[in-house]
Amino acid sequence: MACEECGDLQTHVFRTGDDLVHAVQVAAAEVDRGVLRRIHAETLTARQREAMNSAFASRTLPNSIRYWFECTLCGDRFELVGDPAEGSGAWTRTEPE
Repeated sequence: MACEECGDLQTHVFRTGDDLVHAVQVAAAEVDRGVLRRIHAETLTARQREAMNSAFASRTLPNSIRYWFECTLCGDRFELVGDPAEGSGAWTRTEPE
């Protein structure tokens, strides 16, 4: 359940490159503010680690970005994915497992 601090960070799909840039800026600002923290590979769920490892196994550099965050207050998790060249992607909220 979203808390008061992260409640405005709703799931949405990016329609333009500006949307993607704005999402990255918002995520950075929320990390600076202490509401979100970046989740590193060792704190990902098994399913998330498997997806990340399969991307590295291909030995190609992705043309996309993928970051995971967690609300420091309620524990809701967020995934930020995007293709900078196309300006596509999404910001997705998931409740703690």
